[in-house]
Amino acid sequence: MTLSRGRGRMTIIDGRAFITARCSLCGKEHRYDKGDATGEAVAEIRNSGFSDEWLPCQADLPGNFWRVFIASGRQGMKPSSSRRGSASRIN
Repeated sequence: MTLSRGRGRMTIIDGRAFITARCSLCGKEHRYDKGDATGEAVAEIRNSGFSDEWLPCQADLPGNFWRVFIASGRQGMKPSSSRRGSASRIN
């Protein structure tokens, strides 16, 4: 199945993770609560780089899901990650 696609970001607010993405249909931002920021669902989204979400501006029409790709950047980083790359290299 091919889903509509959008780019979004993951933010952490009060220990909860949210995916926020601007909708290409209505132009508004949709926000999806993904639960505890250290939870398994959030780890899976970070590993895959995307999340399939219900698109509320299409009401109950068929195909009302879209794939939100999480843009790289600090907001979507793992809490244990640093901004800089590793100092060690394999030669």
